[in-house]
Amino acid sequence: MSHTSIPVDTPIELLNISPLDISPLISKCQIKVCYVSDKPNRNGSIITEDTARKMAPSLRGACIVGHYEASKGDFEEHNRLVELKGGTATVIEDTRPYGFVDLNAPVWF
Repeated sequence: MSHTSIPVDTPIELLNISPLDISPLISKCQIKVCYVSDKPNRNGSIITEDTARKMAPSLRGACIVGHYEASKGDFEEHNRLVELKGGTATVIEDTRPYGFVDLNAPVWF
């Protein structure tokens, strides 16, 4: 199967979503997670094809976390909140776990 990587305005793209019969709360899908190019992506980083090939094996088994912004009906970047209380600043992680990358998942770009 041939795939083409193209820049997207959103951080991720979910493809081929299908529910699993073990629970109505669990689905399987493909996730487009990065833009492979010699040019900078939307956050200014560059992920070349060579770099992507080296990184690909480390995706399997990785946790999928994110921040779902209900007002936009979409996921955003990994967010943090800063709470100021009694003259002390506390950083609170505002991302939640949503799944993991299957250990046998094909990695393509």
